[in-house]
Amino acid sequence: MESINSEKWRVRLSIVAIFLLGFVAGGLAVNLYRPGKANTPAAPQPGQPHRGGFEAMLKSLNLSDQQKEQVDQILGDTRQRLAEIHRASEPQVAEIRKQTRERLKTVLTEDQWSQFQQHIKEREERMDRPHRRSLLQDGDKNPPQ
Repeated sequence: MESINSEKWRVRLSIVAIFLLGFVAGGLAVNLYRPGKANTPAAPQPGQPHRGGFEAMLKSLNLSDQQKEQVDQILGDTRQRLAEIHRASEPQVAEIRKQTRERLKTVLTEDQWSQFQQHIKEREERMDRPHRRSLLQDGDKNPPQ
């Protein structure tokens, strides 16, 4: 009889321990995945290099002044080439966004479409990237029919 009671207490303690571990893990996970600017580096301004892990990695290489100059030139050239590709592909990207809106409008209800538009607007404001075009580009505010 006493061994059964002892076993019950062990089970109960195990359940409590698992619950507490889950609670602690959940609290830590919230801090890791919390959206917002507190946990993310500021977005680079146009023409400025990204300040983040890549720059820290380069710093850890202990580059000479000459190497730093060459690396800066290489990265500047790369940014310029990528910006050119982005500009050249923008019409295709805009067309894909337009098609996506049209397809979504056929699936979503009026209320869902309004909610979707609001989520996109909030996401863009959170991302603080006004230079990026929206999925709702062209001010398409018409609900689905």
